[in-house]
Amino acid sequence: MDEERLNQITEEMYLLFPLFKNKLFKHRKRLKQKNLPHSYFHVLKVLKGRGPLPMSEIGRRVCISKSNMTSLIDKLVENGLAERIPDTNDRRVINIAITQKGNDLIKEWHIHSSQDIKKKLSSIPDEDLETFHESIKNIRNILKNMDDS
Repeated sequence: MDEERLNQITEEMYLLFPLFKNKLFKHRKRLKQKNLPHSYFHVLKVLKGRGPLPMSEIGRRVCISKSNMTSLIDKLVENGLAERIPDTNDRRVINIAITQKGNDLIKEWHIHSSQDIKKKLSSIPDEDLETFHESIKNIRNILKNMDDS
């Protein structure tokens, strides 16, 4: 693909992300009411889906630097949302696991955020909604197949 077309796609992507955030993910207000940064939810969702992991692996999965992960995990543990568990195979490694309180918070957040998104999507005409759905599936497939370099 030529350079000009790649520049156009790049610019469209930069414009797309803020639109997604502003149009579909405004439910972050709910997170602020609980005084929890959105990064907490990213970490908790990884822990819920993958089980206990070392801090470095969690940071890699959510794109948070190691230095920021330490304070974030400290806060999650302090709030009872996660716990530190020694690794059974390597005593130098401490894994982080989600607690029941963390699971409950993720469940509550998912219910509320899904309701908010569904409400917004229901205002779109059916034909546009179907196009949107197909577009999202296409983008996801393309991104999954993209080279990580």
